[in-house]
Amino acid sequence: MHKKESYIYGPVPSRRLGSSLGVDLIPRKTCDYDCIYCQFGRITLKTTRRDAYIPAGVILDQLEQRLEEAPELDYITISGSGEPTLNSELGEIVTGIKSMSELPLAVITNGSLLGDEDVAEACAKADLVMPSLDAADEKTFRKINRPCRELNLDSVVDGIAAFREIYQGIIWLEVFIVEGVNSNEEQVKKLGALIDRIGPDKVQLNTATRPPAEAYVHPVEKSRLEQMASLLGMDSEAIESLRLERISASSDASADTILQLLKRRPCTIDDVSRALSINYIEASKALAHMEQDGLLSSKSQGGIIYYYARL
Repeated sequence: MHKKESYIYGPVPSRRLGSSLGVDLIPRKTCDYDCIYCQFGRITLKTTRRDAYIPAGVILDQLEQRLEEAPELDYITISGSGEPTLNSELGEIVTGIKSMSELPLAVITNGSLLGDEDVAEACAKADLVMPSLDAADEKTFRKINRPCRELNLDSVVDGIAAFREIYQGIIWLEVFIVEGVNSNEEQVKKLGALIDRIGPDKVQLNTATRPPAEAYVHPVEKSRLEQMASLLGMDSEAIESLRLERISASSDASADTILQLLKRRPCTIDDVSRALSINYIEASKALAHMEQDGLLSSKSQGGIIYYYARL
């Protein structure tokens, strides 16, 4: 199983990290949250159990091979299609990545397990940790993140705050805003108080750009996000939509390479073109053929078509 599947994907064009090579530590849709806005849809395995879901040796061998191809990168990013801190070999993986590359390492996490000593120790070796906090009270936490029963908002916030005290690197805290759920002024002000407890280096407000898990999830206008950022104060910003120049030259990218990317991140034609250095027209043709062959499906969000791997 592990030899056939690739757990390294991209480089992915990111609104926050530039060109980032993704490292996926968890089987698809394995998480301790089931967020209503998740771009992967409903979670398949909802759990807080940490396990060696994908062995460290498999991850590090694949990453070493990928780095030998010398892609142009700004970051190596531990992220993927589930909650990466659920992998019990996270510490070994982080140490191995840092030993094989001088590129900055980012960990994108929902932050739910940062209060765990082993998770905190592993993440503390990264250059950038990007947890999330979408709710200011337990009711909203349950509504937007739909966490495992054993998790509660207070313990999550306490865990991120405790991690901040021991961590010498940079923390960017993401707040995902859903219209009508956590978008009112009262919720934002209450979030500000929790964020003060954590003390991140930056707060980034985001909203739905890709098709979400639930059809009732609607994005917030950028102007509203900017107002919320001003209300929060601190070093807060609304995340800009990614704008990329189209690629004119083209490199080879197999259907399998495209699938590995789309398993971890729904993409537009532009996304695939940029990530895999494929000419836009060639990327468009490849995606159309793969959709006809039943390998992909597509959804529209805000008039933009996103492609998904069909599993």
